[in-house]
Amino acid sequence: MSRPSAQRLGHLLMASDPWDFSEQDPSEQKPSAQEQARFEQMHDGLLRRQGSLRGQQEQLWACIQAMQSLTASVVQQLTSDPPSLERRIIGRRQVLSDLRAVQARLLSVEVLLERTGEVEWPQLVERLAQELVGEMAPDPQCEQRMRLNQLLERSSSRDD
Repeated sequence: MSRPSAQRLGHLLMASDPWDFSEQDPSEQKPSAQEQARFEQMHDGLLRRQGSLRGQQEQLWACIQAMQSLTASVVQQLTSDPPSLERRIIGRRQVLSDLRAVQARLLSVEVLLERTGEVEWPQLVERLAQELVGEMAPDPQCEQRMRLNQLLERSSSRDD
């Protein structure tokens, strides 16, 4: 299954310097093969970890909360540290401004997530989502586990 989001949104996860987008629209940038593979591995892992709609909502909520906590701590540290740190960070005001903008966007996302959390999914829809996760993000070690299980079954049947 193709993942257009990897090309459109993956640049946020993959860029070595997220501030280096001045020359090209980020949605037009193509990730390297290594970056694409890393994105797909993370994407599939997130799907497998919480293989339901409700689970994905909870996981997204936790990620947003973690990002809010981290940005708040960084802002606090940057605003309370001695001037020596201030001299080491070129463009400190811009960094603080950017961090505060990120915090505001995270709050907007949090409000949207609260609204999606109000939706109750029927069990049939949750089961369908779980089945689709298996297709969208197959377990890369599934074949190895099946082979191991077969070997274990064979060895236990020989022992009997």
